[in-house]
Amino acid sequence: MFQRELIIIFSLVTAIFLVVGGASWYAVRELHESSRMLVADTLPGLMSAGLAEECIHDNLQMMREMLSPHTASERAQLIEEVKTNSPDAFWHEYESSIFDKMDQQNYQKLVVVKSNYLQTVQQFLKLVTTSKIDEASALFSGELSARFEKYNEAAKKVFFYNVRQGIVRGSSVLKTTRYAPWMIGGMCILVFALGLALGLRSGLSGAK
Repeated sequence: MFQRELIIIFSLVTAIFLVVGGASWYAVRELHESSRMLVADTLPGLMSAGLAEECIHDNLQMMREMLSPHTASERAQLIEEVKTNSPDAFWHEYESSIFDKMDQQNYQKLVVVKSNYLQTVQQFLKLVTTSKIDEASALFSGELSARFEKYNEAAKKVFFYNVRQGIVRGSSVLKTTRYAPWMIGGMCILVFALGLALGLRSGLSGAK
């Protein structure tokens, strides 16, 4: 009888180890994947998109400044600053951190509106270079500002998509780290309880 009970308890302990071990493996895998995506995708994406947006707004401000009374050399300096303050490097870095379809779709839409915006920027800078300030001012107030809004909206969509992904992935990491210790602790207590029960049963059987 005791041998039969020993086999049953051993089988039960083995089953518990398999179930908890499988759950632990899944939890660790989820933790690893969420952490990897945070490091490889979300954080680089947020940084690149944020820096690119900063360049976009800085350049718009410098182009607005070109319409104020300035000498030709001062305007030339502002034009040079706009050209050297390109966000392209940041967008290329962002592109290398894309890992899912929705992110890719958002980025492709941004590329289209960015191209349209930069075409208008080139027209604006050409007018400023040739001192056609009134025409440049009209272009800035009309087409350039409209295309900037579309570009800025697409950039924000890319940025906040990464914010949402970061929240989801961060929550997954926190959830896993919160429940894993309880799971392992529960397994240890259960195995201890079964071992204690087995020991007591063995002692009682020996006494008889």
